[in-house]
Amino acid sequence: MAVAEDLRKKLDLGDRLASFEGPGLTSKQEVLVEIFGAAKGTGIVFLLPDGQGDVVKVPARADMVVNTLRNVVLGVDRIRLCIVEHFLCAAVLWGLDDAYVYVDGPEMPLGDGSSEFWIRLFEASGIARGAVSADLELKETITVERGDRSLIAIPAEKFSVTYLMDWKHPLIGQKWQSWDSSRDIKDIYENRTFGMLQEHKMLGLDKDVVSLTDDGFTMPLKHPDEPVRHKLLDLIGDLALVGVNPLRIKARFISIKGGHEMDVDIAGKLRKSLSI
Repeated sequence: MAVAEDLRKKLDLGDRLASFEGPGLTSKQEVLVEIFGAAKGTGIVFLLPDGQGDVVKVPARADMVVNTLRNVVLGVDRIRLCIVEHFLCAAVLWGLDDAYVYVDGPEMPLGDGSSEFWIRLFEASGIARGAVSADLELKETITVERGDRSLIAIPAEKFSVTYLMDWKHPLIGQKWQSWDSSRDIKDIYENRTFGMLQEHKMLGLDKDVVSLTDDGFTMPLKHPDEPVRHKLLDLIGDLALVGVNPLRIKARFISIKGGHEMDVDIAGKLRKSLSI
């Protein structure tokens, strides 16, 4: 159900910038997403119905994360919103830094498992792409480690991300990939999520997204290294949980076999280090 007009006035929402209604890929439930303008400095704030005619405000921040098992889940009390990272990556790359995002449903729509769905929605809705300048100085190296996995933020002149993927699969193995804001955003946003076919069948995703078999993929890849590019997509989306557009941070992020849990941890540490 769309945001009621009285609730919209109460929340002092800006103009409706975009909307989408369609099935959630994992829940198979209809999901409505409405994106509203917000004042500069608001950040990305999700508005989730509380079942009592009101909404709960859930800022896109690390301290709002309640689960990172397969995706990033935000929540307050019993209210949950799953799969926020692909939307957040699209918002980061598009320079959509301040918005209220009303979501009536348990998850953000996944599209084909990339961020391209959201980029196309922004374009079709006439949301202008914003310019993002690297203006936040990182004054210290920040590290998160889990066994042989690590994620490091190193002070630099501009934002960049690097990821090392190490999967025991004949078509993946060890692969490095990097991206910075001087490159085309399509190099990131078009890359789809992936996972083992057996797990995707269990989740009902095997016909919609890329799955791994023992010796290949269930559909052609957009790039030979599309899986590691998607890891960069996830990392950028997760870094939005700092609470500002992470492209503003003058840092080089190097992730060695990292994942959502580590991304969220470093986002929380960055909030403290940058005093956000």
